[in-house]
Amino acid sequence: MKRFFSLAIGMVAFLTLLYAVAASQGWTDAARYEALISQARGGGAWIAGALVAGLLAVDLLLPVPSSVLMTLAGTLLGPWRGAVTSFLGAMAGALIGFGLCRGFGRGVFERVVGERDAEQVERVMERYGVWAVLLSRSVPMLTEAVSCLAGLSRLRAATFVALAAAGTAPLCLVYAWAGYRAGSVAGQGWAVLLAFILPAAGFALVRRHQRATAGREAVPPPEGNAIP
Repeated sequence: MKRFFSLAIGMVAFLTLLYAVAASQGWTDAARYEALISQARGGGAWIAGALVAGLLAVDLLLPVPSSVLMTLAGTLLGPWRGAVTSFLGAMAGALIGFGLCRGFGRGVFERVVGERDAEQVERVMERYGVWAVLLSRSVPMLTEAVSCLAGLSRLRAATFVALAAAGTAPLCLVYAWAGYRAGSVAGQGWAVLLAFILPAAGFALVRRHQRATAGREAVPPPEGNAIP
């Protein structure tokens, strides 16, 4: 599994580096995106919505601050329209990452990590992949990496879509509502809370459920029910 973990860490590190470079150049500044989307809104709300969705869709390839865009969508387009716009863009980005890795990366992945490690990764994804996809949607960089890793695994496409949608929809609603109620700048505080509290709480519940299940399985049946 060493090769796989090295690959996963390298993927996250690369995305983090891209984001850091973009931040140094001002491309993560909320004011810049607010001005850009406000200008597009002059041509119609649908143009501004298409711009937000398009930027979120290329989040995998370009270090776009998704939390900023989702909050701005609520500020400029309203809570419901902003949430739908963000959802469509975020789902498009997730499907791009999953589809590219599923279509072109599987063979390369097996050659890089080796057949044995690939099988171990499959077992890990079978056990934790569902929760990883569902709970990583609010974490920048990690969500893109998980989408790619899901595409490299044998996780069914329909399952991935359902999980990604389940994790993305409430996120978009909360961001849009925060942007609509508090404004784009104040609403950014929600981004930090969502990025850390939701996944931590979710993983804690998963671990608690797994331990409870393991404890029930470890309890031997009563002697009276034992089969002779």
